[in-house]
Amino acid sequence: MRDALNVLYCVPIGERGGVERFLGDVILRHDRERVRPTVLAFSDGAWLRELASRGVNVHCVAGMRFRRPLHAFRVVSEIVKKERIELVHAAYPWCHALSAPAAAWNRCRQIWFHHGPMSRSIWQGAMPLVPADLVLVNSDFLRRRLQRTLYVARRTEVLHYGIDVESFRPDAVKRQRFREHWNIDGKTIAVGLVGFVDRWKGQDIFLKAALLLRDGIPGLRMFVIGGPRGGQAEKDCRAFQTQLESFAAQNRLENIVSFTGHVDVREGALDGLDIFVHASTEPEPFGMVLLEAMAKNKAILASAEGGPAEIFTDGTDAMLLTPGDPEMLAKRIRMLAADEGLRHSLGRQAQQTVSERFSAERATKAMERIYDEVMQ
Repeated sequence: MRDALNVLYCVPIGERGGVERFLGDVILRHDRERVRPTVLAFSDGAWLRELASRGVNVHCVAGMRFRRPLHAFRVVSEIVKKERIELVHAAYPWCHALSAPAAAWNRCRQIWFHHGPMSRSIWQGAMPLVPADLVLVNSDFLRRRLQRTLYVARRTEVLHYGIDVESFRPDAVKRQRFREHWNIDGKTIAVGLVGFVDRWKGQDIFLKAALLLRDGIPGLRMFVIGGPRGGQAEKDCRAFQTQLESFAAQNRLENIVSFTGHVDVREGALDGLDIFVHASTEPEPFGMVLLEAMAKNKAILASAEGGPAEIFTDGTDAMLLTPGDPEMLAKRIRMLAADEGLRHSLGRQAQQTVSERFSAERATKAMERIYDEVMQ
């Protein structure tokens, strides 16, 4: 067996999003006899500090910009040399484009992992044109879309996310804590949409469904769980959240809808729910939170496009929805709210599916196989 492979993982932010959850909870737990990881983030955050507390080798270089290419080259090159990096694994083409010159100069192999979303345009900008040994995507849907665009990489491959199922088992204490905080009794059906507040994530469809259900199901509570996305999209996401809150106020939804802000999925954001809703109006590339809801044994309603269509079997481990259809969403919520047995059946099967098809072990072994092939 060869010595452990020194891999540099480049990520745009130091906070915990879906990409970072997959990287930190799964990929960075490689067998250290196979892979020795170093993480480079281009902004600081709690997730990055958590990794450091776990003994992961981390670097933070804030303010990296394309308008300072020599600075980016020197900083990344120093890290590559110091850590004796052999393979650079970048999240998104943006990170790949920043790290690629230094990686190429130091004769490192290069992978970039496109987590999406991706527009339907052939032209995705210049960043995907930076050469790479491999571009990974997280679903067959995203690979098909990528292959209709202009990009430069020797080959493509799909790597579905995985999850440490045991660490996401249902937690009765966290469920009680969440429900007590939001004053939910045992008879109330709690329905939640969990994720960044963003225009394509479907929070507006969720609220329109709440309006249809407002007077139809006694005790129903619906939760928008999450805050605006950061970075370049933050301004628009905050404007969208203001629109959502105005819609709720104008339609007197205060008694049925609550905006929780960010609640970590590890701290009860999923445990307190009876029904989990995914309502994206654009195809979800994959959806890490879907695996987390599956592991939490939740009855799931999900848009029938993109990654969810690859994850679920309609009517078996989830119920799939026509994207952007609040009437259908309201009808399915009403159905599940009235049928406890169906909720439990969907939840049990979802938990079995995630254990069998999307385990952390499967994802880690697949990633190590891909590394071996790239390094040959």
